[in-house]
Amino acid sequence: MPVINIQFNDLNRMLKEPISSDDFSKIIPLIGSDPDEIGEEQAVVEFFPDRPDLLSTEGVARAIRAFSEQQLGLVDYITKKPSTHMTVSKEVLDIRPEVLGGIVRGIELDNTSIKCLMELQEKLHVTLGRKRSKVSIGIHDLAKLKAPFHYTTCSPHEPAFVPLQKDYEMTPEEILKEHPKGIEYAHLLTQFDKYPLIIDSVDEVASMPPIINGALTTITESTTDVLIDVTGLDREAVEACLNIVTAALVERGGDIEQLEIRYPSEKIIVPNMEPKIHKIGNDYLIKLLGYDPENFAIFKAFRKCAMEPDLQDGTWYVKVPAYRADILHPVDLLEEVAIGLGYDNLPEQLPKEVTFGRALESRKLGDNCRETMLGIGFQEVVTLTLTSSKMLHEITERENDNEATVSNPVTEDYHMLRSSILPNLLELLKNNKHRELPQRVFEFGDIVKEHSNHKSLAWIELATKSTFSNAKSTAEIISQRLGILGDNEDCDDPIFISGRSVQIKNENYILKYGEIHPRILEELEIGYPAIGGEIHW
Repeated sequence: MPVINIQFNDLNRMLKEPISSDDFSKIIPLIGSDPDEIGEEQAVVEFFPDRPDLLSTEGVARAIRAFSEQQLGLVDYITKKPSTHMTVSKEVLDIRPEVLGGIVRGIELDNTSIKCLMELQEKLHVTLGRKRSKVSIGIHDLAKLKAPFHYTTCSPHEPAFVPLQKDYEMTPEEILKEHPKGIEYAHLLTQFDKYPLIIDSVDEVASMPPIINGALTTITESTTDVLIDVTGLDREAVEACLNIVTAALVERGGDIEQLEIRYPSEKIIVPNMEPKIHKIGNDYLIKLLGYDPENFAIFKAFRKCAMEPDLQDGTWYVKVPAYRADILHPVDLLEEVAIGLGYDNLPEQLPKEVTFGRALESRKLGDNCRETMLGIGFQEVVTLTLTSSKMLHEITERENDNEATVSNPVTEDYHMLRSSILPNLLELLKNNKHRELPQRVFEFGDIVKEHSNHKSLAWIELATKSTFSNAKSTAEIISQRLGILGDNEDCDDPIFISGRSVQIKNENYILKYGEIHPRILEELEIGYPAIGGEIHW
C-alpha cells in the first residue's frame, strides 16, 4: 500500500485547530489508514490504495478537518473562467490521446510543501497511473511559460531541451536512452516513431509525457502560479488525477483557473470541480449497516466524510467531491456512513440466522474427479492456464475455436487461454521424457471456451504398450464413477488416431478418449505410445 510522510507542523498549517501527535494517532486509523510510525514531529502513514485523494499531507488535512468536525461537509471549490487554452494536435491522439489541465494561482510553497507535492505526483503515477502507462502528471511554474499551450508530437531528434535533473540539453531520443527516468519509462514510447510534447507559444518545452518535465518549469519556493497537465489513455483516470492535484494546491492557498482544451473535434473546460451526486436508498443503507442510527446521525456521518447529503422520499442524494475517485456504487456510500459513525460505535449483536457453508458444485465435481483418478493409479498435476497456439493448434492440428487471447503477452509461449487441458499434459510428458515408465497423469481445472469458463478433466498414460483397450477400460471406469452416460460415437478429433478413438456427447458434457496420434508424439519427441482422454462440462 502507498506510504506517505507527514510533518505535523506542515499538517497543522492547513487545520483550523492544530492537533497533537496523540490526537493524530487516534484519528488517522478511523479515516482508513494504517500508521507505520508516529513520532512527536512527523508520521509515516500507509493508506489503502482505494483512496488516492489521501496520498498527500494536503488530502489528510482536508479529511481530518471534516472528520474532527472543524469543517463539516463539502469544500466549496470556486473556479475562474479560462484566460487561455491548450491546443491538441491530431497526431498525438494515436500515441497518448487524453490530456487535461488547469491553472492554480496564488499558492504558497516552501521546501516541505514542494516535497509533499512531488510525493503526491509520484504516488498517483504508481496507483491511478499504473506506473505512468495510464496517467502521467506534470506540474509547472507558469511564470516560465507563455500562453497559449500546445500538446503535440516531436521527432526523436528534436527539439533538444534541458530535462529535470540535468543541466544540459538532450534530444528526446537521448532522454530515453540516457536519462534515468527515460530509461525507466522508455518502454511506454518505444513502439512509436514520434513522442508527445507540451510546449508554450514560443516553443519552450514544458513536458515530454509520460517521461520527464523540462527543467525550465521546475517548481521552487518562489513559484506562485502553476500549470497542471495530465495526459494518459483513460479520460476518467486523467480527470481524477487532475482533480486530486488541483484540490491539493487549493490547500496551499491557491485559486483555480480553468483551462480550455481544444481537441480536433471538441472543446472542454477543465478542471470541473463540481461535486457529483450519488444515490443510496435509506432502507438499503440501514439493512446493510445492520441497525438504524436515525437520519440525523447518517446526515452527520456523511458530512464528517466531506460530503453533503440530502434525504428525499426515502433516498439519500449525496454530493461527493470531485477529488473522490473511489465512489462507484451505493455500497461505497454505506462505507462512508460507517466511517462517519465510527466502526467502534456500531452496536454489537448476535447473528439473527445460523447458516453453514457448503461446497460449490464445481468443488464437489473436482473432488469426485480427483478421488476417481487417484483411485485408478493416476498422479495429479497442475499446469498453466495460459498456453500457445502452437500447442493448441499447430501440433495437434485442431481448428482454432475462437480462444481468448492475451493482448500484451510477455512471451509467445503464453499468449492465449487454453480451451483444452490435453495439450498441456502432452507438453508435460515431453518435458519428462527422462522419467521412468509408465507415466500416468491427470489434471482437473478450468478451460475457456467461447470466452466462458468451463471445467475439464484430462488424463494421459504413457507406457511401452498403450492400446485402445486400455484407453477404453480407463474411460469406462471414469464414466461410471462420474455418471457420464451416452452412446459411443466415432471421434474426429485430430489429437487421436481415427478409428481408435470414441466420444460420448450430450448437452451437459462431452467425453473423448483414444490413442494419441503418432504424428503428435513424434513432433514432441515422445518415443512411446500414449493413450488419454478428456471431459468438458
